[in-house]
Formats: sequence, C-alpha cells, structure tokens
Amino acid sequence: MNSAKWKLYERELELRSIAQAVKSASLRNGSIIVFEGDSGIGKTRLLTAVLTEAAEAGLGVLSARGAEFEQDFPFGVVRQLFDPVLVKADAARKRALWAGAAGQARQVFDSAATSTVGDFAVLHGLFWLTANAADDRPLVVLIDDLQWCDVPSLRYLVYLAPRARDLGVLLAISLRSNEVSAQEHLIQLITGDPTAVVLHPPALSSTASALALSEALGGPAQPVFADACHRATGGNPLLLSELAGAIRAHDLPATAESADEVADLGPLAVARLVEVRLARLSAPCLKLSHAVAVLGDGTELTAAAALTKADPVTTLGYVAELERLQILRTRDHLGQTCLDFVHPLVRTAVYASMGLTDRVDAHRRAASVLAAAGASPDRVATHLLKVPPASDRHTVALLRAAAGDALRRGSADSAHTYLSRALHEPPAADQYLSVLAEAANMATKVDLSAAARYLRELLDLEDDPHRRAELAFRLGRTQMVQEHYSQALHTWTEALVHLPDREMDLRRRLQAAIVQIQFGFVDRQTDFPELIARLRGLEPDPSVGGRMIDCVLSFHDALTGDPQAMPRALRGIEDGLLVERTNGDSTLAGPWVLLAASDRDPVMASLDEAVAQAHRAGSIPAMRSALTYRGLAWFFRGALAEAEADLRRAVRAARAAGVRVARLFTGSHLADVLIEQGKFDEAAAMLDWIDAPQPLPRRGIWIFYLAAQSRLFHAQGQYPQAFDAALASGECFAAMDGCNPAIIAWRSQAALALHAMGRDTEAQELADDELNLARQWGTPRALGHALRISGMLKKKRSGLQHIQEAVTLLEKSPARLEYSHALTDLGAALRRAGRRTEARQPLRRAIELATVSGAAPLADRARDELLAAGARPRRAALIGPQALTVSERRVIEMAIEGATNRQIAQALFVTPKTVEVHLSSAYRKLGINARGELAKALTQNGGAMLSRGPG
Repeated sequence: MNSAKWKLYERELELRSIAQAVKSASLRNGSIIVFEGDSGIGKTRLLTAVLTEAAEAGLGVLSARGAEFEQDFPFGVVRQLFDPVLVKADAARKRALWAGAAGQARQVFDSAATSTVGDFAVLHGLFWLTANAADDRPLVVLIDDLQWCDVPSLRYLVYLAPRARDLGVLLAISLRSNEVSAQEHLIQLITGDPTAVVLHPPALSSTASALALSEALGGPAQPVFADACHRATGGNPLLLSELAGAIRAHDLPATAESADEVADLGPLAVARLVEVRLARLSAPCLKLSHAVAVLGDGTELTAAAALTKADPVTTLGYVAELERLQILRTRDHLGQTCLDFVHPLVRTAVYASMGLTDRVDAHRRAASVLAAAGASPDRVATHLLKVPPASDRHTVALLRAAAGDALRRGSADSAHTYLSRALHEPPAADQYLSVLAEAANMATKVDLSAAARYLRELLDLEDDPHRRAELAFRLGRTQMVQEHYSQALHTWTEALVHLPDREMDLRRRLQAAIVQIQFGFVDRQTDFPELIARLRGLEPDPSVGGRMIDCVLSFHDALTGDPQAMPRALRGIEDGLLVERTNGDSTLAGPWVLLAASDRDPVMASLDEAVAQAHRAGSIPAMRSALTYRGLAWFFRGALAEAEADLRRAVRAARAAGVRVARLFTGSHLADVLIEQGKFDEAAAMLDWIDAPQPLPRRGIWIFYLAAQSRLFHAQGQYPQAFDAALASGECFAAMDGCNPAIIAWRSQAALALHAMGRDTEAQELADDELNLARQWGTPRALGHALRISGMLKKKRSGLQHIQEAVTLLEKSPARLEYSHALTDLGAALRRAGRRTEARQPLRRAIELATVSGAAPLADRARDELLAAGARPRRAALIGPQALTVSERRVIEMAIEGATNRQIAQALFVTPKTVEVHLSSAYRKLGINARGELAKALTQNGGAMLSRGPG
C-alpha cells in the first residue's frame, strides 16, 4: 500500500497541533495528542508526521503499535517501546535507565529477574524508566492502534497519561473509531485525560481527493472520473490509494468515459484487493503470508520459515514476491530480519482468508514451533489461546508456565487469561484444584466475577474446615466488593458456623467481617447487639484477627460516640501489621476515618505506610483505599491541595479497577474537597459519577454521599434541597446507630439550611443537639465546628462566646480549615456587635489560613468581612514557614536531609517537576534562593507574615 508516499492533504489543523505539541515537548512541557478515526483515514501518517517533526527537533522517540491478534501478549506494546533502547544502550546508559524506582520494572523485560513486585509497583517502575529515558533529552512516545493494545501496556499508559505534562513527554496516539474494546474504560482514562487533544481527521473533500488521485496515477484525472473515485471511496485516503492501484492494474484511463467502471472497482476496498493479490501468489508465497498472519507483525524470518517448513534462504525469495505485491515488508530488528504486513487491514484480510480449521491448525503448529525454538512461554501461550481445548497435559503445563512468567513480569491480567484457558483444557484431576486456586488468586486482582466463581467452586470441593473458612473469607470479600452484600454476609455466617473453636484468628477475622458489613451495607441482623457484646468481652489480641476486631469495634463505638473507641482504633493500626498483612482490606477504613476525624496524628503515619505498601504490593484496590482515606485525613486538616491530589489519584485507580462500590466513598470525599475550593460544577460532576441508585436506599453507606450533596445544595443556594439531603444523611446514620458529629455533622448542616430559610427556632434546636453530642465526644474539630454553628445561630453575647470558645479550642488543633472558618465567623460576629477594630485581626488570620488551605470561597468571605470592618483588604502574599503548604513542607524537609529532586519525587510518588514547583514556591515564601538556606529559614521565624502589595 503506497498511501504513505502521498502528500498529506487537508490536514492543516492536525499538522499545526503536531508542531505545537512537539515545540512544547522540546521545552519540557508534555502533552497528549490523539488521532481518532476510521481505518485508512490517515492516522498512521499523522503519527509519522509527529515522528518526523520530533526527529527534526532533536527529541527522542519510542514507538509501538498494537496488534489485533496479540492483545493477550503481556506488556507487548511496552516491550516494543523500550526493547530497542535497552538493547542498544551501553553499560553506563543501562545503569542510568534502571536507576532508582525504574528497577521495579526490570521483570517486564526479563522474566528471570530474581526480584518481583506487584503490578502497581511495576507501573511505577515503568513510569520512572520513561522518566530516565527522557532525562537527557525530551521524549515522544508514539502508540499506533491503541484499541489493540494489551491490557498491561494500557495500564502503563493510564499511569503515564496524567503525568506526561510534568514529565515533559509527548504522548501521541492513534485510535480506530467504533472499534469495540473490552478495555474501553482504560482507553477512556487515556484519551479522556483533561490535557489530551483529540483530533478526528475528516475524509478528504472531492478537491483533495482529485489532487491525491492525480498524484497516485502520475497524471491529472478528469473531473468526472475524479468525482466517481471520490464517491466510491468516501474520501478515505487508504481506499483511494487502493483504488488508484486497481485503476493502474486495469490500465483504466482517468477520463469521463471510464467513470462508470470505477463503481465496479471501488467496492473492492482492501479485503477484496488483498484477495486479488493472494490469488496471484504461488503456493509457497501464499503459505508464507498465512504463516506471518498467524505469527503476527515482527515475525522473525527464521520463525516464519520454520512454520512453513522451508529454509530461510528460500523463504527470503518468497518474501521478495510478497513485498513486490505490497503485502509484506521487511525490517531489521536487533540484528534479525523481521516481517510486517504493510497495513493492519492487510493482515486482517489475509488471516480472514484462511479457513477456520486452517487457522486453528496453524496456531497449534505455531505454538509447537515457538516452544521448540525456546520462545518465551507467553508468546507460545498467545497461540494456545486460539486452539480449542483438547485435554492435553502439555498445553496445561505451557499455559501455567506462561501464567507464572506473566505474573513475574507484573501482569496479573495475562496470568489470569492463561489460567482461565488452562481450566478449560482441562487439567488432569490431580492438578485441577491447584490450577483453580492459581486462577482464583489472579482473578481477585483483575476479574471479580470470575474470582467469585472460582472461589465458590474451590469452596464446594474443599473438605478441610480451616481451608474452607479461608476460602469463605476471601469469597465474602469478593462478593462485598461486587456489591453482593447479602451474599457476603451469608457466606461468612455459614463459614463461622462450621469453623472449629480452635481456629481463633480465623474466627475473629470472620466475626470482624460480619460486623463490618452491618455498618450500613446490609440491614442489621437481630443478633448484632449480642455479637458486639461477645466481641467486646474478648481479651485484646495482637493477631490479625484480633486487630480486625479492634478496628470494627472502634468504628462501632465511634458511631455511638463512645470515647473508648480511640484506644481500640490506635491498637488496630499499631505497628502497621494490618496494613502489611491485609493489603488494603476495608477493615482499616473504620479506624482511619475515626482517627482522621478526631485529629489524631498516628493516622497520617498509618496512611503513608498504606500508600507505600500498596506501591510495593502492587495492589490497585489497596492504593485506591489508602489514597481515599489519606485524602479524607488531609481534608479534615484543611490541606485541600493535598486532599484533592490524593482523591483524584484514588478516583483514577477506582476507574482503572472498574469497581463500582469504590466510587461511593472516593467520589463523595472528593466532592467535599471541591466544594470547599469553590469548584461547584466539578463537585456536581463527581457526585453524578457515583451513579447513585434511585430511589436512594436509606443505608449507612450513603451518609457521606448525602452529606456532600447537602453541602453542594447549600453552596448553590438550594436550601430546601440541602435540608432534605442533610436529613436523609441523618436517617442513614441513625440506621447504623450513628450519632457522633465527628463522623457526620448532619444536624449542623440541616440547621444552616433551616437558618437560610428563616426557620431559626428549629435550626437552633438541631445545633444545640449537635453541640451536646460533640461535648460528649470532645475532640477539637467536631466540638469547634458545633460551637461555631451554634454561636452563629444564637443571639448576641452567648453566640459570640460560643464562637470565641471554638477559636480557642481549634487554635492548637491540626484542623486548620475549621479554625479558619471559626476565625471568619468570630470576625463577622465582632463586626456585627460593633467591635470593628477587634474584628480585623481574626479576619486577617482567617484570610492567611484559608489562602494556604486553598479554600477560595472562605478567603473571599473573610475579605468581604474585613472590608465591612473598615479595613482595606490588600492583595497579600503569604511568606514565612507558616505559609508553606503540607506538600511544600514535606519536600523541603527531605531536601534538607540531602535528597535530590528525583529521590524526593520517587519517595512521594510524584513527578520531578512537581518537586521543582514545590521547592520554587517554598523558596519564594521563605525569601531564599538555594537549598543550603532551607534549614535556617525554617527555624528563623515560626509565624507567617503578610507582604503587602498595591491595591
């Protein structure tokens, strides 16, 4: 196919976008550019234009192409990108490429690597391999035919996409329209990134088609003839190119008299044109084209020769004929002659021309030939996947080996695919349970429906009580994540009945799970109070089961406002045992929420360790959980930028994992953060993303969603709706015996809505109820909030006293945002009492804190109050150590300890550019110019000052 030789017609917008993207990349400003359209519209040509522009600008280029028949080959696209770079690199360059966290990805390229890590850690390693590759010069990553990319490589691109801008990488992608993909949610995460520019190259106009046709035919075509060609091809450049080839082959003159004959040639399109070419082939050439169609693009000449049972020298002669007919082309790859089809459509047509029996037989022989040649197990397995089951032990062994190889490379997706196929072979009776157990382990990571089926089958086949209970525990967790809550409760309850008393740790794990699921996921069982009482009577136990009991009891007690919840929660997270052993088990969510809401410092260390552990273990669900609750903890502390960053990463992990229940908690907390920042439209979109059922069940799991909904309604001035949502949140909370305002302050939210509607008596009653409950609980954030709301609603002096008490209480707490709210309300109350001079200082301090927190609406309100108090608010830049955000402080503390920017970025799981931005901001706030001045600047002045400017 010769369309690659054509000039690009009517692609001015695309070429301008390419030039701008490459220019930005050369300045270390990365971006994403996507070309989406029908097959043959010229997407690959545009990627070639990116490559040419990048080469002229001196940028490095990594390129790969997805293949329709190779989507089960793990990290196939990633290996296309990096293999050439790694093979050609000298020893020094290899050390630089594998430096730091990049070493976690070695196993992708070397299945014999002695150190293996989980899939998330591999993605992080691949990101840093990309960063290291871009260290000496800007980098372009080109991916053709993204719709055929293998799943592990898609996950790498999902991880890279939001970081491409900071890394200075240009990610250029082509994507075929209307191609059904089982991984559409992953593709959407890449192409739907806010920084992505998605272009849809249109079909050529009749004028451009005429010019292109004349170019292909070597002379002008008469207008009537050119119009006929345009109608026959719809302006598709590839079809137009093929039609031009058919016109030449038939010696058809490009005149008006020949226009009617175009209609007979036009419908041939690619498939029929390939069919015509294949009909001209000799039997050996036809056999070779079939072999390459089965083996795929990049087939080594020796492998193709072996499959056709011909020697390589003779095969080269057949290759020459196939090149002449524009079916195959050759290229050198790492010193080997490799064969590609000239276009994916040609491979599809050649493959389709083979009968089903011939295809199956060819794949079976390909697997045998590749295995005999020592090919990697996963390459052999991609062919076995296309062969019907035949009860062959050798096939099972190869598939299990491929699964082990895929897992070592960090691809649980591929491992599960191979093991699932092995089960259908099926394995011999003495191996079946082992393969089923392996498949269940992999499916738990990638396919929860399959995991539930496998675990149920294992449970039905198992006789040992201990192993049955272990399986039931895992099955129940899987059912819970799938939102099959009643099934999960039944599974655990049934397992507990048959578990011997001596299995104390497992018994406690099951009991903890049974308690936890009744925190609003299902209606409470009649024996729930008795179960709580029995568990409360147990002696503290340091085992996993004992810690899980501490966790669920602490959350239960926190809901009811019992102060005994605190020591249990601290014991539950103590020494990180549960973080390490449970790998993101949702049992930890209870104490994390409790401790975060109660201003307890140990929660941050536990959450930091949970994030790090999720990276090490490679668990995307564990990462989502840890980031969600760390984001919530940042929110409670008023670090809105940090909260948003963590929660957005958690949302992305939830989308990548495709787990619906994860949306509810992550999305609700992110909506709260966005509301405080004044991003109301984004908050509404986040609540919509949760996709809540209608009517909404009155269950405890919806408390955070309804509370966020109420706050958004209030911010938008929809007070009746805000009141209704707050009451609904309270109903859900009451259904789980909840009354503690530290967890959900629904009463004060409802009171604010009532106040806005002029129903102050009812509002004051609710506020007073919350204040009484908050005093019983006693933690600063909850009590300070209740005092502030009650004070706002009370008359004159008593109200002012409550707000002053809130300010005093919150001053030394970590709840900086709530403190800023209290200062604002204090200033407003003082101003209304006629004490305008006194009002100014708390309002100035409120502006400082709200600005550092990123709470723009609150800062604006404090400025308005300051203006009303008779002061002239000026544009102010916070300086000094107290002006530092949490992220800036963490970065400079590591810099003081001697860590480089790259080391800091790897430790905090951010990009080097993010570190640079934090350091630059910190230098400005501290009034310094170099790292060596950081330590002194931090200790010189513990307070924040305002640098006043004009205005």
